[in-house]
Amino acid sequence: MLSVSTLHDAAGQRMQRSNKSTTHFAKPLSGLGLVAEGGGQRGVFTAGVLDSWQLAGFNPFEVLVGTSAGAQNIASFLSQQTGYAYSLIADLTVSSDFFNPWRVLTGKNAMDLDWYFGKAATDSYQFDTPQAHQNAKGRTVRFSSSNPKNFATRLIDPLQEGWLNSLRYSSAIPYLYKSDSLIDGGVTAPIPVQEAHALGAQTIVTIRTTSGAQHAMPKLFDKIKPLVCNKNHCLHFMRMLKQHQSACEQAEHFISQPPAQVTVFEIKPEIALRTKVLGSSHDDIVADYKQGFSIGMRFIKTHQHDLMQGKRAVA
Repeated sequence: MLSVSTLHDAAGQRMQRSNKSTTHFAKPLSGLGLVAEGGGQRGVFTAGVLDSWQLAGFNPFEVLVGTSAGAQNIASFLSQQTGYAYSLIADLTVSSDFFNPWRVLTGKNAMDLDWYFGKAATDSYQFDTPQAHQNAKGRTVRFSSSNPKNFATRLIDPLQEGWLNSLRYSSAIPYLYKSDSLIDGGVTAPIPVQEAHALGAQTIVTIRTTSGAQHAMPKLFDKIKPLVCNKNHCLHFMRMLKQHQSACEQAEHFISQPPAQVTVFEIKPEIALRTKVLGSSHDDIVADYKQGFSIGMRFIKTHQHDLMQGKRAVA
């Protein structure tokens, strides 16, 4: 596993100096939710945010909902494996064993999630399931997925259906990984704020990998479209894209105009992310992780008391 200990050591020293009065929450606060947007390799920004919180001992969330890469980040957060999500992105998602578009010519998956999550079950990248289970107690944890036939959102409980299996479903990007039952949650719940609210969250912290209308998935879909339409799946593909765009708009509306008695905090990149959904360079991955880590540290210092009071803010 690629080490990020040097960055964490330096950041930890800054935390000690800046967070002497920080309240560390050992138990979840009622009605407080965390939402993590997807975005493939762009999820390394979220990994940085959540790693900074892990080092600060900060996890006050009662409801945690993630989509695709966001779900993977929440799983890493609950497992308390600092640097884990970063390592999966920096080490595994850049490998041709994970993503190779030429494999579609032989009828295989361009994105091999079986290889990827197989690695997450080995010693080098072992996911700490018992620790994640323990930290999920007393909380509601869900990973979003989509039904490929009727485009209904299904929220998967990893405690019931298994952590890695649930993450595989939530991350199955259509046409890159074949799945007849469930596909990537980003199709129907790219930013699952409404889902978190339906699960009881009244104050919601959402970590974004996009800004406003600038969503990463449509760019990926544009690249996939010629291949899909050549295989006579164009009508289904266009319906799926329309569903994704509608879901994005609804989530954005909920965030900008939340219902009465609902408070939304947004954590966004301050500098445009350098990473892409797939095909990012190592330097871009490191840069976006560092930005997320820095913003995460500052969020605790600036907004922890707002969480208690339910004030709406943007980090």
